[in-house]
Amino acid sequence: GNAKGTDILRFMSWKDSPYNTEPILEKLESQGSQGNKVLLEGIKTGSAKVSVKLVDAQHSSVPAAVEPLMVVANLFLLPPAANIIPCASLDYTANQFRGN
Repeated sequence: GNAKGTDILRFMSWKDSPYNTEPILEKLESQGSQGNKVLLEGIKTGSAKVSVKLVDAQHSSVPAAVEPLMVVANLFLLPPAANIIPCASLDYTANQFRGN
């Protein structure tokens, strides 16, 4: 059968993730809103469409943007985050998460 997009992806809050973000995004999230960056987590393999829309009344004529996404495997990167200088290289591994 066809899975719904919410079966494939879910929004992840910044506070529940290992990632840091700008203080304004954390503040918006604590108020129940979202900013210009969000985290999506793959739940299972499949495809979904993510749409975004400006909610401000003065931008009501701007159409929603829709982007198809495909989750092909539950992978995690090691290291999960890194800061590097331009032209530098970083060795990392991608490991597949295997649930119970």
